[in-house]
Amino acid sequence: MLLSFPEYLGLNESDIALQQLFSWINIALAIPVTFYSGIEYFTNAWKSFKQRQINIDVPIAVGLLALLLRSVYDIVSHTGPGYLDSLTGLVFFLLIGRWFQSKTYDSLAFDRDYKSYFPLAIQKWVQQTWRPVIVYELEPQDVIRVRNMEIVPADSILTSDVAYFDYSFVTGESKPVKAVKGELVYAGGKLVGQPVELVVQKKTAQSQLTSLWNESAFQKPHESVYKKIIDRAARRFTWIVLLLAIGTGVFWFYYDASRMWLVLTSVLMVACPCALALATPFTYGNMLRVFGRYGFYLKNADVIERMASITTLVFDKTGTITHGASAVNFVGFLTAQEYGWVKLITSTSTHPLSKLITRYILYKSDATIMELIEFPGKGIQASIAGKNIRLGSAAFTGNEGGGEATSRVFVSIDGLARGYFEIETSVRPEMKNLVARLGTKVKALVSGDQPIEASRMRSVFPANVQLLFNQSPHDKLDYISNLQKQHHKVMMIGDGLNDSGALQQSDVGVAVTDDTGVFTPASDGILAGKMLGKLDSFLRLAKKSTMILKTGFVISFCYNAIALSVAMSGFLTPLIAAILMPISSVSVVAFTSIAVNWVAQKEFRSNL
Repeated sequence: MLLSFPEYLGLNESDIALQQLFSWINIALAIPVTFYSGIEYFTNAWKSFKQRQINIDVPIAVGLLALLLRSVYDIVSHTGPGYLDSLTGLVFFLLIGRWFQSKTYDSLAFDRDYKSYFPLAIQKWVQQTWRPVIVYELEPQDVIRVRNMEIVPADSILTSDVAYFDYSFVTGESKPVKAVKGELVYAGGKLVGQPVELVVQKKTAQSQLTSLWNESAFQKPHESVYKKIIDRAARRFTWIVLLLAIGTGVFWFYYDASRMWLVLTSVLMVACPCALALATPFTYGNMLRVFGRYGFYLKNADVIERMASITTLVFDKTGTITHGASAVNFVGFLTAQEYGWVKLITSTSTHPLSKLITRYILYKSDATIMELIEFPGKGIQASIAGKNIRLGSAAFTGNEGGGEATSRVFVSIDGLARGYFEIETSVRPEMKNLVARLGTKVKALVSGDQPIEASRMRSVFPANVQLLFNQSPHDKLDYISNLQKQHHKVMMIGDGLNDSGALQQSDVGVAVTDDTGVFTPASDGILAGKMLGKLDSFLRLAKKSTMILKTGFVISFCYNAIALSVAMSGFLTPLIAAILMPISSVSVVAFTSIAVNWVAQKEFRSNL
């Protein structure tokens, strides 16, 4: 643009040589800008032609090429200065949009995948005690403790004697790999067995898994609905523009042949769906940042689309509706040593009830767990000091006559029933108001607990909501599947422990987290427990984001309709057309960015 200033300011006849010099310098600079910086548009356009499909990059490539050829023709034929400054400016704006799209979809989407697989919190040794900390705050040489089924958040050295890790998240191989004291354990390994201690070697963001998951092979293939709409529109748009350009050329050939190429070039340049291409990444990119800012991490932009169409919500109970405990009591008899064994076992589990029992028991044990197996939805089996100990449901532990209570964890040692922990969990205080605001969208509560909980849960859920108890993980999955067969769009909200199948089956699966470190890769999002009461706000924002996106499409359509009409009438020069094209993109980008932040601030300002 600096080289074009002399042309803008006007040159007299004595400066023709200087004018030609600047023009040729512009050509020399514009060619690499077009074919190097803009190579992705031409490559994608060529690939689409080879596949006999016209995507959105085709009209963009046509516009760039038309602007370059027209400018070179003007300069070589001495009929004008060309529009190379506008061309390079256009490429610049397009690349900014592509860069923002890349940063939004790759780094943001990866961050969300990263948080979906990794715990948000892990136990760290701080001031002579274990405290939960955010994994992204871990530093090299920090001592951490990983429990059964938790995932190692960063490359670390094992300081315990031996451990087994499942690297299926990373390699696809589910067979546990043995690690011994002093061995490096890579991020992404899921512990199978009793808790172990490790020393962090790298910050979480620097771990090997970070670069591994950046590879496309580890991403889930899913095509956006709006991307399909955009590509479909682009195919029609391209043919419409070409037909209009040909028709315009024929008209002007007979009406005023001297202006034919000028008008034809203006039509090709001004009619570009760049704004259409930028509306989606800017809208969803900003909305994903808003969600993350308020404690809701989504796996990718497609989740926002699916959230906007949700018609039905299904809740898990433990760790979702309930959190913490108001009372824990043991009914039965255990020796001090046996209490210590039970605490040793429950401390290995991340289940909410196990954590409550661990806090309740004051006895400690220095024994070693020889074998530990956790059965989702049933309980834990462990071998300590030659004793076979089971904790879990009545059926799992052989306590069939144990009766019912709010929440009970039964204990058996060597097949003999020894009693049960009776736990009264606290309902999150915000749940009743949330359910009321969600209204008829709330379809059911599914829980593995006893039906005696129904009376307490009915105080949270209205009569039209189903309360399903004694539900196994498979039962939950089947329930979600049956709803989908009835054409419901289902969001499942759970803790990710015993409902991973339901989270995977649902249209949107949300894992609620407080200070636990286990999440299922099946979840589409992770919601901080303290923000669960604002779930309705997130659902409204998802709908509003699609409305903003559609408005961006309308702006793009109106621009093209008006600009094409003016260009075909001969009232638009190629220079103005080249300027309007990036301006249209900037206007849509500005609108979507401002609109997203405005609706988000309005939503949370009125509800927080």
